[in-house]
Amino acid sequence: MRGKLTVLATATIIAIAGMTPPATGAQLKQPATGPTDSYVVIMAADPVVSYDGGVRGLPATKPAKGKKIDRRAAAVQRYVDYLKDQHADALAGAGVSRSDVNAEYAFALNGFAAELTRAEADAMAHQRGVVAVLDDEMHQPQTDSSPQFLGLTDRGGPYESNIVGTGVVAGIIDTGIWPEHPSFADNGSYPAPPAGFAVPCEFGNTAHNPDDAPFDCNNKLLGARDMRATYNAVIGPELYDSARDADGHGTHTASTSAGNAGVSAEIFDIPRGRVSGIAPRAQVIAYKVCGDQGCFDSDTAAGIDQSVADGVDVINYSIGGGAGLIGADELAFLFAADAGVFVATSAGNSGPGAGTVGGPSSAPWVTSVGASTQTRVFEGSVVLGNGQRIFGPSVTPGTGTVPLIDAAAAGNELCLLDQPFTSSVAGAIVVCKRGENARVDKSHAVFNAGGAGMVLYDLSDTVTLLSDNHWVPSVHISNTDGLRVKAYLASAGSSAEGRITAAEKRSARGSVMANFSSRGPNPAAMDIIKPDITAPGVRILAGNSPTPGADPGGELFQAIAGTSMSSPHIAGVYALLKQAHPDWSAAMAKSAIMTTARQDVVKEDKATKADPFDFGAGHVKPGGRVTKGSVFEPGLVYDAGFNDYLAFLCGAAPEVFVNPTATCAALEQAGFSTDPSDLNYPSIGVAQLAGTQTVTRTVTSVAKEGSRVTYRPKIVAPAGFEVTVSPKSISLRRGESATYTVTISNQGSAPIGQWRFGSLTWTSGQYEVRSPIAVAASTFDAPAQVDGTGTSGSASFPVKFGYTGEYDAEAHGLVARTDTPGSVGQDPDQTFDPTDPAGTTAHQFTANGSLYLRWRLTHPNPAVDLDVYLYNSAGEEVASSTNGGTDELIELRLPANDTYTLYVHGWQTLGVTQTYTLGSWNVPPATGGSLAITSEPADAEIGQTGTIGVSWSGLAAGQEYFGAVAHNRGAEALGLTVVHVTTG
Repeated sequence: MRGKLTVLATATIIAIAGMTPPATGAQLKQPATGPTDSYVVIMAADPVVSYDGGVRGLPATKPAKGKKIDRRAAAVQRYVDYLKDQHADALAGAGVSRSDVNAEYAFALNGFAAELTRAEADAMAHQRGVVAVLDDEMHQPQTDSSPQFLGLTDRGGPYESNIVGTGVVAGIIDTGIWPEHPSFADNGSYPAPPAGFAVPCEFGNTAHNPDDAPFDCNNKLLGARDMRATYNAVIGPELYDSARDADGHGTHTASTSAGNAGVSAEIFDIPRGRVSGIAPRAQVIAYKVCGDQGCFDSDTAAGIDQSVADGVDVINYSIGGGAGLIGADELAFLFAADAGVFVATSAGNSGPGAGTVGGPSSAPWVTSVGASTQTRVFEGSVVLGNGQRIFGPSVTPGTGTVPLIDAAAAGNELCLLDQPFTSSVAGAIVVCKRGENARVDKSHAVFNAGGAGMVLYDLSDTVTLLSDNHWVPSVHISNTDGLRVKAYLASAGSSAEGRITAAEKRSARGSVMANFSSRGPNPAAMDIIKPDITAPGVRILAGNSPTPGADPGGELFQAIAGTSMSSPHIAGVYALLKQAHPDWSAAMAKSAIMTTARQDVVKEDKATKADPFDFGAGHVKPGGRVTKGSVFEPGLVYDAGFNDYLAFLCGAAPEVFVNPTATCAALEQAGFSTDPSDLNYPSIGVAQLAGTQTVTRTVTSVAKEGSRVTYRPKIVAPAGFEVTVSPKSISLRRGESATYTVTISNQGSAPIGQWRFGSLTWTSGQYEVRSPIAVAASTFDAPAQVDGTGTSGSASFPVKFGYTGEYDAEAHGLVARTDTPGSVGQDPDQTFDPTDPAGTTAHQFTANGSLYLRWRLTHPNPAVDLDVYLYNSAGEEVASSTNGGTDELIELRLPANDTYTLYVHGWQTLGVTQTYTLGSWNVPPATGGSLAITSEPADAEIGQTGTIGVSWSGLAAGQEYFGAVAHNRGAEALGLTVVHVTTG
């Protein structure tokens, strides 16, 4: 792993475009009152886990490699106080009361969450030290045979080698925990936490709910925190105003990852065997961040921040939302990874469509987990009156022979809770169609109507059939089987009858991708293959809250499905790795899991081989003998550190930086590639390959041998591509590293824009270090912008081709800045509204074939703060720029033909009307201006790089010009390179 850049500090890094703090303090008007929303405010200074020093009188707090934060240390407490003082200054400057703050972060994230009006949020964005004010979005929470299925109990395997998670603390960020559950009982054999350990055990708020019994945490369940400050402020504390789990989701994930071994499980008084967590000797701290309606970013960020402060080693985060890289939870996890915390997250339950992976699992510093089947199913059946017997998942008891009724014939085909049946279903088994409402709600509707049982039939034969704790005896069957039942109903009429048999444990086909499991490509970073791995996530038997809710309650166990269930399997594996290799970084542990994965997985149709967008590197394989080639002895690992991820963000999300140009240039000068494809990741992805591309990786030996081990590459090239690796062999001693390159070339047969898959495996005896490859061909690759100087001059830039055929470069412009004078007064409430003329001035611009539009607004007085907003003719916001002070920029490439309105907003005019000059550039579709093409390739040749030469003359001195080079293939426009010329 390359060292962290000493010239960089987080204060120069984490920011959101358009929210840079002002250069000097401004006197702000008191924001107007109005409706509030929850916001997460990100501050510029380093959080505790990454503070390397630099503030006079405050020593560094970043822990040494392999060490945890000691939140009791005097230096840490002083630095936390320093950060909180900055929080207080920002609140005071924005006119916000500290009573509006729901949470403060200092360890894995620096900032706070607060209830703000829109005006207060605008004011906060302009405070010194504030670099982002983010909407506080709400996300959703996304085993008995698992240890055997994963090979953990094999002879010579991890458990026999005493790798069981001893001494590892797992942080479960979820819906809370049921503390009395036997999966978290302390039998007296667990180690006591270190002296001074002080994590609260927040149960027993009987004033809110008498059923919230007090509980003293123990050496298995070390602590539990209720982190729902925002949720309780916005929605309310709901059933339990404590860390107690009302939903069962958090109890399930905690017991799956780190529940006790050999716990007897039963559902509806039917014994279901003994269950064990993946890391049964790991200890647990629970963080309740979710309520019935979901989980706010501010609360999840608080949970992450607190878990790092509490010293957890592993985090499971079975929560997800939209794909992203720079949300509050993604950024908090970036710093957690830098502190050595392993993080497993659910990929999402929006599959099987492409590009459905959600956040924060879309970020490369966490491990994204897909869901697939295991080889055990609890299966019941419906026996029809004609003797047919149809099997399906179930955990319920059975019924006797009773009437069988089609819900469609009874006026409620979907068995909706709020829709009555039009005829009696009392005492009958009801055949319900899946869709619209929750599966358990359907059995609840049957229960309310006096039904004896339910047959739930699905809409497809490729969906994953599921078991739930239903309100009546139930069985879930496929669409084809459902149509068989309906055919029997039609033939038997009013004499139709049937019975449901009690569920039994049976064998099933394992390693089938669940249809709901979210798929790649990664919407937030196309060059990073997601998910990373798959693990069991279907019909997972683990803990439950006995509180009645969606299901009938009273049950301590459930067998449910989701990537929420697969993620804790990986968190448990991480706990085993942490015990075995306490000095490994999070990236090294992820690499071991990915490069040793097995490939024998099929898609949901049970026939087609799964690909990297289904399962990432493959199916986790932690079991078998602990020997060479196992996850515990992978031979080689791919490591990545904080600056590797920062360089990745330069290419994938540069808007996160306050000064992208300076920060990314410093990273490149230090040897970090800003091409996302070059991130030192265990998989290789290239989303837009124009002919050929070379990517770089570095491997580090963790082989057990003291002597050199020589590895050679085995390549499976994606269809239509050639792949070469240099060097042809790598020979390393333990601890040594080597860099290699992979060159991928389109041979002309790879279709443009379609993904193809392959692999690269470094082999040496039992070591097989495998990386998946995903690549999509593109037509060309050229710089987004080139710069030049002088009233006359020239420039050149490369263009790489992904096709063979016609090519033509056209020059457009150059155009000088057009100045539009204007004036604007103070907006009294400092809140922009295009329908409110107070403090707003509008300017109209027309795009008619324009190639490039650009607007720039500055003001000589740094205390004046004018912002700009761009709207189209439909009244929709297209772009905005709201930097501190007045340094605003909006640009559109190949804009739609339309009339655009640009509003200048007087956020802070110092109480007087301010005049300004709005600069704009409109590069026309016509050619023949002052910019000329001086050289270009005659034709495109796949895999070749040509040079475009441009020149200009006759420009006026002291101006700034923009033009464009349009790249064309015949009549087809391929893209645009902006040409920027300053003349001094």
